[in-house]
Amino acid sequence: MNEDYLQRIWSQSRIPSPKLRLADGTPLVIKHPGNHNTAHSGPDFKEACVLFDELEFHGAIEIHVNGSDWYKHKHHEDEAYNNVILHVVYNNDLQIIQNGFSVPTLELKDFIDFKHFQKSFKLARNEQSLPCKTSMNQIDTIYWSSMKTKALIRKFDDKIANRHQMDAEELMYQLIAAIFGMGINSPAFRELAESLPWKSLKNLSATRRKQLILATSGCAQGDFTMKTGQQFQWHFKGTRPGNFPSVRIPQFARFVALADMSELIKIAESEELVPKFIAYCDKLADSAEDEILSKTLRYQLFINAFAPYLYWKAEQTKMEHYLEKALDLLASLPPESNTILHDWKKNGLGAQNAFDSQGLIALNRYYCSLKKCLSCEVGLKVLNRST
Repeated sequence: MNEDYLQRIWSQSRIPSPKLRLADGTPLVIKHPGNHNTAHSGPDFKEACVLFDELEFHGAIEIHVNGSDWYKHKHHEDEAYNNVILHVVYNNDLQIIQNGFSVPTLELKDFIDFKHFQKSFKLARNEQSLPCKTSMNQIDTIYWSSMKTKALIRKFDDKIANRHQMDAEELMYQLIAAIFGMGINSPAFRELAESLPWKSLKNLSATRRKQLILATSGCAQGDFTMKTGQQFQWHFKGTRPGNFPSVRIPQFARFVALADMSELIKIAESEELVPKFIAYCDKLADSAEDEILSKTLRYQLFINAFAPYLYWKAEQTKMEHYLEKALDLLASLPPESNTILHDWKKNGLGAQNAFDSQGLIALNRYYCSLKKCLSCEVGLKVLNRST
């Protein structure tokens, strides 16, 4: 038995609530299992609601394999666990006292569907990159679509993490900077953008902007050992020559020297986003010494700057049409091509557009590669077909 499995079946309400009793024999009703706390410290579930002793209790729920794990994990030393209304365990080997009170305990040993557990354990231990590959064609496309959207939203969340209060122009600038890093150098580009914020560059001449970026990055001096921040520095190993910092930094400097973030925001929020951005790039190219942005970089800006920006705008304004606009933008673009997508296609799930490819990449990142089958609607369908 493992804790992750117990948390998942609890969040999915697979426990037969009408038959439940606390360790002391008191009847228990689960009115709401709570919201799964996967991102922060503290109890596993928050805002739960349970009923026993003819009283309704609201608060947190903690889940362990063994009751004694409470002390092993040092929860008795953490005040965050003082509001736990129910301790859910597979094996109740020890009654817990927290803050001077006995914590109500529910033992699950007699309620576990071991066929379901063994199937989930086998799926999670599968060494294939796509554990459910043999069952893909048995799952309705609606579940695939739902999971692609769910994973893509999580990818958007990661891109705007800790940026909810950021100025819109600064956000657009930082999103664009990361794109020039092409993955391995994206952290260094983000730190470069943080060290030279847009608010400091926007009122400077194009020449001065370009000089500052080249000098601060070390590119002007030819010194790529310079750190742009406390942690990251430029990497040549592990990337293609066309993506070397010596190539991408000057490209970034040229673009930022001529671009206007306020104009890019207007384009992002406008109708006909794609043709307007292409026209904008062509206009910039008229005043540049060479091509301002390649087709590859334009494509990356649509996917990794404009779409996340629109998601951020939806979060800020609570207006859903911005999210719809972000998803529609991706659906209008051709799909990417990489080894992850080749693996999906080989197993019968190809990408028709950038929404599909981004969704499948995110699905692989957040679920498949981590074997989080119990958190995936497709994985649950595969499990439940044989239970």
